[in-house]
Amino acid sequence: MRKILFFFFLLMLTNVASAQYTDIINSNKPGRSMGAYAVGRKVAQMETDIFYETNKHELLDISQDNIGLNYMVRYGVWRDQFEIVGDGTFLYSNRSTEGISESRLGFQRNTIGVKYLFYDPLFLSNKNIYSWKANAEFRWKKLIPAISLYFGINVLEKNRYLYELMNDSYAAFTPKAIIALQSHPLQEVALVLNLVGNNMASIHTQYSYIFTLTHNLYDDRWSIFLENEGITSDYYKDSLIRMGATYLIDERFQINASVGASWKTTPTRYLGGIGISYRFYDRYKDIEYIEKKKARDKQNKEDARIFGF
Repeated sequence: MRKILFFFFLLMLTNVASAQYTDIINSNKPGRSMGAYAVGRKVAQMETDIFYETNKHELLDISQDNIGLNYMVRYGVWRDQFEIVGDGTFLYSNRSTEGISESRLGFQRNTIGVKYLFYDPLFLSNKNIYSWKANAEFRWKKLIPAISLYFGINVLEKNRYLYELMNDSYAAFTPKAIIALQSHPLQEVALVLNLVGNNMASIHTQYSYIFTLTHNLYDDRWSIFLENEGITSDYYKDSLIRMGATYLIDERFQINASVGASWKTTPTRYLGGIGISYRFYDRYKDIEYIEKKKARDKQNKEDARIFGF
């Protein structure tokens, strides 16, 4: 059994993709899930949105209005499959309980982490240049996902739950882990599933999933998405549905908008936001040129050694 598992592990490693870079920005926005693919070496991009949320907990008679800024910076280093991710939320919150209002302004969360794509089904990228239909049609094997692992640390995280006491706080540092799966069953369709463990090793450990369906439209500048997020912990449970659209302005810049709501009344949540994603640094092609030049020089030296010229 151990030999079988070891062989399977080696097979997974040999199928690691050789490159994740694309000329067009590959943003996680406007959804909340994290795609499996990295941005590529020496590539940096910002993904952000401004959001508004109103919620009310009927049983506790608590209502709350939130205005916030979500932000994420992704930078590819070391290998094409590896990226560093920094993200967080800056929030203004006004909560009303039995006619008494209380406000808070500050960083709701900040997380620094790394993501690595360790499996990509390369055979899915093999295209038949003679048949558009063969490339576009659905095949069951196209559901086999690319797989990434993310590990991060929440830094000085504050209260995230919607209805616990305002003065409750979290541990200064707590770990966060994500298994990110991504497949493309059709040419214009992407499926992303995140399995998330957050605030682990603390009394507020939270587990969740995020499932995102994205579909490109028209000339690939427009895309729409539908997303479901489920959250569970000893203290808080919720289920959210989101939908929205993205417009690609150019290869480096996109805008997006989304709306969402919860399925339950403890609390009831309604939210919406608009945002942008921008690739502000891209030196991938410089690296690619240097590596190809080194490979050519090495081959030329080897040819000279063998053939004596």
